[in-house]
Amino acid sequence: MKKPYDLIIIGWIFLSNVLMDSYLIFANPHYALKLFGTSFTGIGGWIAKIQSPILHGFIGIGFLKQKRWSYLLYMAYAAFGLINAFANLYLLGYGRIRIIFIISLMVITLYIY
Repeated sequence: MKKPYDLIIIGWIFLSNVLMDSYLIFANPHYALKLFGTSFTGIGGWIAKIQSPILHGFIGIGFLKQKRWSYLLYMAYAAFGLINAFANLYLLGYGRIRIIFIISLMVITLYIY
């Protein structure tokens, strides 16, 4: 059986994002993540921010182990990310990082699809 090296690489990228996301969260504790144009502070803000490394970890492990649930989790996470990014684009206006995120997420999602 041939190994899906592309999914293995994507899985490792997601796992590396756990470290990067965690570092960014702890290095910038006052940054308030924008969800659908709204910023959350306090415990709500931490919950909103910490979901990213947790989901990246689950998706990465699932891709490495080639589990079907990881595909569904990724697609749901990508759909949420795109809806949120387009809502923020509409509500908050143009942002270079926001546009790069939208384009890269669509390209990666189309590849995984």
